Formats: sequence, C-alpha cells, structure tokens
Amino acid sequence: MFGILRAGGVVSGASPAYNVEEMSYALKTAEAKFLFTVPSSMEIAAAAAKNAGIPLDHVFLLEGSMEGFTTIKDLIRQGQEYGSSGQIEQFRLPPGKKNKDICGFLSFSSGTTGLPKAVMIAHSNVIAQCLQVRQISPSTLTRILAVLPLFHITGLVHQMHLPVLLNANVYMLPAFTMDSMLQTVQDYKLEEILLVPPIIIRLVRDEKTLAKYDLSSIKRFSSGAAPLSAEILDLLKKRFPGTGFKQGYGMTESCSCITAHPPDKYSFDYAFRVGTIVASTEVKIIHPDTGKECGLDEPGEIWARGPQIVMGYLNNPKATAETFDKDGFLHTGDIGQLDKEGFITITDRLKEMIKVKGIGVAPAELEDLLLGHDDVEDVAVLGTPDDYAGERPKAYIVLKPGKQSGDVTAIGKGLIKYVQEKKVRHKWVTEVEIIDEIPKSPSGKILRRVLRDMDRSGKKGLVVKDDRERARL
Repeated sequence: MFGILRAGGVVSGASPAYNVEEMSYALKTAEAKFLFTVPSSMEIAAAAAKNAGIPLDHVFLLEGSMEGFTTIKDLIRQGQEYGSSGQIEQFRLPPGKKNKDICGFLSFSSGTTGLPKAVMIAHSNVIAQCLQVRQISPSTLTRILAVLPLFHITGLVHQMHLPVLLNANVYMLPAFTMDSMLQTVQDYKLEEILLVPPIIIRLVRDEKTLAKYDLSSIKRFSSGAAPLSAEILDLLKKRFPGTGFKQGYGMTESCSCITAHPPDKYSFDYAFRVGTIVASTEVKIIHPDTGKECGLDEPGEIWARGPQIVMGYLNNPKATAETFDKDGFLHTGDIGQLDKEGFITITDRLKEMIKVKGIGVAPAELEDLLLGHDDVEDVAVLGTPDDYAGERPKAYIVLKPGKQSGDVTAIGKGLIKYVQEKKVRHKWVTEVEIIDEIPKSPSGKILRRVLRDMDRSGKKGLVVKDDRERARL
C-alpha cells in the first residue's frame, strides 16, 4: 500500500468476503486499474476484474502462487533486475496542488440511500488524523494490536499509519480468532487493545477461553464503530478490574475520529460518552427541525469541520453536496449532545445505517434487493440488536396479493436464503416479519421509528428467523 502511494497511486481496500457482484461494483466505482488479491479469493477476484474491464495480467497475488498470475515476489524480483534504471521518481505533488487536494485512498461507506459510495480520503486527512490521535495517545503506546481489516477506516488509519508516527510495533493478525488475539496479547504483553464491540462482547462472555491466557498486561481497552451496552461495559470492568476504557466517535467521512477520550479520562466512568473533540476540529450541534445551534445538553445533529474531514465522494456530486456543506462541515446524521465538560454523547441516528460487527450496512441496499423478489410487494429493513454482531438486519415484508394465503413461513425462509445467496455475510437478513403495510410519510419516506415502536409494543406479524446464523468473528 505504501508502494502504491509512493508511485502516486490511489489505494482502495475491499472486503475479501465480497461476492462477484459486490467486488465488481467496488472495482468499477473506484475506477480500479489493478487488483491485488490472495489465492483463496482469486475465483471471485478474476470474475470481478473481467466485469470491471481489468485484464488478468493486472491481477496480482499478495501471497502464494497460481499459474498465470504474477506475485508480489515476482514484482520485487523484476524491480531488482531493472536496477537503478527501473526506479520510479518519488511522487511529488503537481504544481499548485497541496496534499489536501490529492486523493490517496478510496474507502467505501454505506450511506442511507443507494449503494456504497467511494469516499475520497486526501493524504492530508490521514496525516491530520494521525497527528490528532498522537496528541491524546500515551507515550507508552509502543505496541499496537491490529485485528481490524485495513479496508476499514479504523484499521487504515490507526493500525497502518498511526504506528509509523508513534514509532510503534504493530502485531497484525492475518485472520482473526479469539485464541490468536489473546495469544498475541499474552506473548507481547500488550497494554492497550483496540477492538470493535462484537469482539468485546465475545471477550467478556467467553470465560473458558479467557482462562487459558495471562492477560494481566492489559491496562486499557479502546473501542469504536458502534455503541456498547451498559451490561457489556459492566462485564468488561468486572472481567478486567483496574483497567481503563476509552473510545472514539467518527466515520469514514471524518477519516475516523471526531472525538476521543483524553488520557486523563481513560475510565469506565466516561464510557457512555464518546470523548471530547480532537484538536483543530469544530463541532456544531444543530437542531434537526429548526436548523439552529443547540445549547449544552440539548440533542441535535452533529456537524464537524476539521483537517481530517474528507474530500467527498468520488464521481457523486449530489451525495457530496448532501453530506458536506459549502462551509466545510460534515453533516454526520448522528444525534448527540455536548455537556459542560466538553464531552459528546450519541443519543440517536438520523441516518439509518445498520452497524454489523462495526461495518455499516445500508438498509436501502437490502431493500432494493428484496423488492426484486417475486413475492415482495414492499419492504423496510432495520437493525435489530444482536449479542454477537451488535446489530443484524431485519426485513419487514409486505407480500404481493395472493401470496398471503400460501405458506408464509416458507416464503420468509426463502427470502432469508435469497439475501444469503446475493450478499456478503454481514449483510445477511436474520429475521423477516410479514406485515400488512410499511408505514410511510406523505412523501413516501419509510417511517422506521413507527416500526421500532411496533416492535417495542409487541405488535408483530408473522416472524421468521434464521436462528443458525450468528456473527462469525
């Protein structure tokens, strides 16, 4: 990845769990010219490359070998054979441009409508975020555990770039298992571990696995990507007495953190708040109805402006204009409030993204898919709480006329299977509820809050669940 940047290229990460359709979409949207993959993903990668117009001689292997494909080792050997004549010039900014004008990374972010968008992250965004986080990082943070994928903004910034600035060692797991993570913590006596909520949930509930390792080196836990319940935080505190806790709040569009806990507040007492505003960043809390700035402890939409706020969405001026205003503020879509200590608390979401294992899933993407099914008249998708994944997608379905008199349970199971065949695992629907009508506003917008209220009140239609599917961590 650093080599691509040095050559003046743009890096775009993609999940190895993508199917052909999703990978093709990512390659086309990012306008990719080369693809790096591994042997286990080659079947999907090759098919997606073909769909995106990428010739197979532009598909490279990061590890292993396969007949007909160039490997990283081959490229290194070729470079060595070229000698000094084959060395490219170090990338330099074009005349009149600054590093805030040059895109270095494309990361995909699921918005509230349509398919995932390619977020343009400038070189300066990553630099600024690393400097902001370094300012509030303890000087003893010299060993960093990397369990998050580098296509995720947290992994990209905090586990790939930040360690370079901190002169820290990174312990990167090629594939996550609870045992491999805990073994690494024990072997290298790691003091701070950054985890997403689903892993923390596993951690506090898997006493048998915990008992196998000496984890006494852990001084604090760091979390983000999704909220943690009071129950889980209490269990974490009890399992690891004497440790601290911190978290940050942000998104791909803010190149990770807008807020984070300062070192003197690494405490479970502050665990329900997402931290204070990081350096060189402005935050406004705007009332969603009046458009006026809120006072202390008054909830409103969080707007943020700072050097870490990204360039916008690639080739999507409409979405860019909807998310980033002319004054440079990112409209996060999250509802929060600022208290007298300078801490922000997240209370709700304007946007309806579902967070599965910390990864955003756009309801609209699943709604569009299900509307294409022969049995579906109308649909709404919401997140439902899940102990392992944080949230999982649930589909509210209105069946087409005539279908209600059939085997509705079988139809519900068929819809769950339909999504599984079309989408990557974290987007799988694990619950389908058959209802008579999707509540909507006069303008046709789905009233998701009404559906949540129906759930809380116990007013349910026929519910079909896929009890076998649990989050695989």
